[in-house]
Amino acid sequence: MAQVITGVFPGAKQTKDKKDDAKAPSYILHISIAFSDPLIWRRIQVPGEFTLAQLHDVIQKAMGWSNGYVHQFLVGKICYEPALKTPALRASKRFDENFYKLHLLEEDMRFIFTYLYSAGEGWEHQLHLEEIVPAERELKHPLLLSGERACPPETVSDIHEYQTLLKNFETPGHKQQNQLLQLAGRPDFDPAAFDIEAAKRRLKEGRVASVP
Repeated sequence: MAQVITGVFPGAKQTKDKKDDAKAPSYILHISIAFSDPLIWRRIQVPGEFTLAQLHDVIQKAMGWSNGYVHQFLVGKICYEPALKTPALRASKRFDENFYKLHLLEEDMRFIFTYLYSAGEGWEHQLHLEEIVPAERELKHPLLLSGERACPPETVSDIHEYQTLLKNFETPGHKQQNQLLQLAGRPDFDPAAFDIEAAKRRLKEGRVASVP
C-alpha cells in the first residue's frame, strides 16, 4: 500500500463558477487495483465538471464496492477527503473533495492520481488519465466503457490477502479452496467475471448527480 502524503501543499484549485461559456472537457480514466495480477480494472468517462466526491461515487459503482468504508484521493501531492461533521476535525481537513472539480485538477491528475478505499489496509486504485475528450459534445453523465475481472469481496482486507485466496481457490484440493466463496458470501462468485451490464445499471439506477 502506498504511503499517503498528508501534509498540506499549496496549489490545489478549488471549484469555482466559470465566468464565460467555456465548457469543460470530459476525461477517460483507466482505474486499476494496484498489485492485482491478473489486473482488475475499469475504464470510465467522466465529465470534467464532476468533483472528486462525484468521482468517488462513480468508482464505487463501476468497481462494485458498497461505499461502506473510508476513502481518499491523492492527486499530485495533495490528499482530498470527505469533510467530517465534527467541527474540530473538519477544520483540519483543508482539502474537501466536494469542492474540487476534475478540470481544475487536470495537470495534477497527470502526475499522481490514486484512490484509496478503506485506507490503511485496503484497496489502492491507480487512476491513469488516458484521454481528454474535447467539450464539443458536453458529457452530462458518467459512462462505463469497459473492464475486466470481478470486484474483490470487501470482507477481504487487501489485495495481498486476495491474491492468496485466489491461489488457494485455483488449486484443486487445497484445504482452503472454498474460503474465497465464503468471504464473498456467494457460491457463484467468479473472480474472472465482470458483468459490465450490471455495473452500467448501478451507474444508471444510483446515478451520480449530473452536471448542471
